[in-house]
Amino acid sequence: TVPGLLVLTWQFGWGSLINTVIATVTAVACEAAIVKVRGRSVSFYLSDYSAVVTAVLLALSLPPLAPWWIVVVGTVFSIVVAKQLYGGLGYNPFNPAMVGYVVLLISFPIQMTTWVSPLALLPEGVTHPGLMESLQIVFAGINPVDGVTGATPLDVFKHSSGLLAEQ
Repeated sequence: TVPGLLVLTWQFGWGSLINTVIATVTAVACEAAIVKVRGRSVSFYLSDYSAVVTAVLLALSLPPLAPWWIVVVGTVFSIVVAKQLYGGLGYNPFNPAMVGYVVLLISFPIQMTTWVSPLALLPEGVTHPGLMESLQIVFAGINPVDGVTGATPLDVFKHSSGLLAEQ
């Protein structure tokens, strides 16, 4: 997953790394809490890194600038419901990361389908948000640019006297 994470970061900015960190911390905390509640050895169950794998897979499938709570909700559902509720590693019928993704896609369709443009498709001079801007977007919802718009070709044609034909 490291090459994929690097390419996502290169194409879409810091958001993928931020998602990965949030998801990993959340997954390890949830896994530790559930295993402790079940009365099992926390260090033994965390040492297989399956929670980290679930977190990374989920984080890589999310939009790069998704709000932090989207990442947390998806990760908690992946670990608690899709993994531990079925008995833990090896007992779950579905990939926990993808179960979390589907829950997020059904629950928050607008946030899950809002992606920034890849760096290669941006107009010249327009750049992706830096690390600090990405952190502000993810944690505070502050987005300095929420869209770029312009007149449609029909509007330009209608209101431009230079395009009118004389009779």
